[in-house]
Amino acid sequence: MTKVSEVIENIGPESRVVIKDMIARAGANGEITIDQLLALYHHSNPNVTRDERLALVTLAYSNSGKFAPKLDFTRRCEVLALHRAGITNEAIAAMYGIDRRTVVHIYTERSPHYKKVREEEIGLGRERFQATYLTQDNLTKALSYKEAKADQEVNNKYANRKAGVHAVKGVMCNHEHRVIIQWHGKNDYGWVPGWYYQDLDGDFPDKWFSCGDESLKTSQSCYTMMLQDITDKTT
Repeated sequence: MTKVSEVIENIGPESRVVIKDMIARAGANGEITIDQLLALYHHSNPNVTRDERLALVTLAYSNSGKFAPKLDFTRRCEVLALHRAGITNEAIAAMYGIDRRTVVHIYTERSPHYKKVREEEIGLGRERFQATYLTQDNLTKALSYKEAKADQEVNNKYANRKAGVHAVKGVMCNHEHRVIIQWHGKNDYGWVPGWYYQDLDGDFPDKWFSCGDESLKTSQSCYTMMLQDITDKTT
């Protein structure tokens, strides 16, 4: 059985913080197994928050065993179809238990990864591709995610102390990055209203990212969590 300590570094920094807190509250340590942690915080437990459920899903899918995080070809195509339908990167990542950057790599034309998925769309044509891979089950999950987001606390547009351009060096970076912190409303790309960042010196300088629900709340929370999220260019 896989221990949490063996895979926790494979998940995002925000999920790591949540998982470590859950382990501490349970009076355990990193030697606890994933199955044991899932049993302690069962999905039907009303006291488990949405952020905790998402962190558990991310942890479970990081396992190289029965919860392998790799998507097969069909599921990669589903990710692209959902993106084409206007579903946010955050929602898609949560639905599949993957990193948001994986979503971006799948749909970005110049990305060296997942070319066969984009070739599948070209070969079938956009309309047939959507009809094939945009399933009823996926749409239901996307709607459920949207409804859950609507029930959350409204993010604060006026908490703008960190809005603007910053020169920063993230914890995973060797080089300084120019990063923009900016509010996006509900009419901007159909996104959840909140604070997002754009890494001008990262792999996707034209894309906007969030680090999950907490980072959307204020410009300060977006800035703080961005420092844990950005990485130097990989290509």
